[in-house]
Amino acid sequence: MRSALILLVFGLALSGAALSDSFAASPSKTPNGKHMIVIAAPSIGDTYDDPFYADIFQDIIDFDIAYANAVLGHDDVRIVVDHETRKYFQGRVPSNILIDAYLPHIWVRDYTTINPYNPIQFRYTPASFEGDQSEADYMQDGFNDFTELFSVSHPRTGYILDGGNIVDNYAGRVITTTRFLTDNSLSKAKGTQVLKRLLNAKEVAILPPDDDILAHSDGMAMFVENNTLFINRYDEPFRSQVLKELHAAFPGIKIVEIEAAWDFDEEGSACGINVNATVTNNYIYMPHFSNAASDKAMRTIRRHTTKTVIPVPANKVCKLGGSVRCLTWQLSKSSSKFLKQMP
Repeated sequence: MRSALILLVFGLALSGAALSDSFAASPSKTPNGKHMIVIAAPSIGDTYDDPFYADIFQDIIDFDIAYANAVLGHDDVRIVVDHETRKYFQGRVPSNILIDAYLPHIWVRDYTTINPYNPIQFRYTPASFEGDQSEADYMQDGFNDFTELFSVSHPRTGYILDGGNIVDNYAGRVITTTRFLTDNSLSKAKGTQVLKRLLNAKEVAILPPDDDILAHSDGMAMFVENNTLFINRYDEPFRSQVLKELHAAFPGIKIVEIEAAWDFDEEGSACGINVNATVTNNYIYMPHFSNAASDKAMRTIRRHTTKTVIPVPANKVCKLGGSVRCLTWQLSKSSSKFLKQMP
């Protein structure tokens, strides 16, 4: 997902703290209360020398506004937007949710922190930068500088992983793809051990990826309850490979397959993938693509969860390679003083 745009929006050349893998997650907390949804707005400054980015700039702004308004009244939400771009949001969202700052690019799920209850930052994968780890580090340094503005620290590990390649029920079950093993030259047994230690996981599923670019698991599956997992319905033999790994990793798991209305006309598109949703304690913010397939997916999800499913129109961003979850940095009030520092 989201490889089409990720190279277009570069952050500031800022120095970050050295990465360390000495951290081990503290025991999982019982999920409760609101989550904080943080959205990174694009900068109008990035459009001046890039005609393609200029063409999609307003679409991203419109999505950010629709997403924030969907969250308002349910969970907490903030939009990080630089001073020059702020005017595009004025009058369309409450001014008190806007933070005058800048994040390196809009796909904040990837380079920020994983798990809203026990946040940890993995080293950002260079998959979107043609294998250039220095470019990925450059982007992640911009995020770390942003958190320093609020005097916030977070544990870090030198293991390479995008946040989009972790799907977590926050109660001990974690899903990633074999990309994590490849990027870190790990066996499956060793990779499982590492994730259990760093994420305080009890069970880990490592799936074959359904794409060869970023190989993210959050375009493949989502937990809606601790023991209820939605996955895309794939063709055989890939479908059986995915199901076999999930059942082996998670004994007793309830798996619900959902039809994805794949957009085969756009390489790397996330259009039609409803599982790329942001799941909080009481709500599911589901990407909706203004079609009957999304309506059907929403009805199916509602039948298998006690949470409220809220559609978020994602047509304006999905062709860039991601949607709702990809564009979300997710935090819990119980885990981060960042929430107390934000305006």
